[in-house]
Amino acid sequence: MQAFLKNVSLRELRLLLLGIGAVITAAAIVGFVAPNVKALRAANNEVAVLEEAAQDGTELEQQLQRQHATIEELRYRLYGNMASLPSKQVEAYIIGRLQRVSWNNNVELVSVEPAIGDRVQMFQEMLFNVQLVGQYSDLYHWLRDAREDLGYVVIKEYSLRRHDSVDDQPRLFADLSLASYRTTE
Repeated sequence: MQAFLKNVSLRELRLLLLGIGAVITAAAIVGFVAPNVKALRAANNEVAVLEEAAQDGTELEQQLQRQHATIEELRYRLYGNMASLPSKQVEAYIIGRLQRVSWNNNVELVSVEPAIGDRVQMFQEMLFNVQLVGQYSDLYHWLRDAREDLGYVVIKEYSLRRHDSVDDQPRLFADLSLASYRTTE
């Protein structure tokens, strides 16, 4: 080290120390100051957005109303008419709707057995083991109408077999498992 210092002029040593100081200063700026500047800019942007929103409250209110309407539409698509029902009334509601759909489609609702299903993330699965008798086209329309009437319903299991021995448009026995999902509260 002493040999290095003897070979280096005073001017070069000053430049070397100045360069090391500049590197340390740049590292301090990048390490400490730059993140704070970014945070300050982000905070200023948020303040600007909030000030703009405060000045234009009617537009903000309209956006909130549109978002609430979208939420209600999605809630209806997920739960159907049972969106506002307490969970204790959901089983009776679903069974009543299944009966109405059966009457509308000339399908005999033989039985409906509610059961508790699995918990899937934040949803509780409600199972309904349903037995139906009807012609193929009537059963098909029953499935479509049940889904439209009840909202998001999944058919987990489905089986068909002949119910009678008529060759022309036989009546079929359908055994299916419907699953409906509600958020756990």
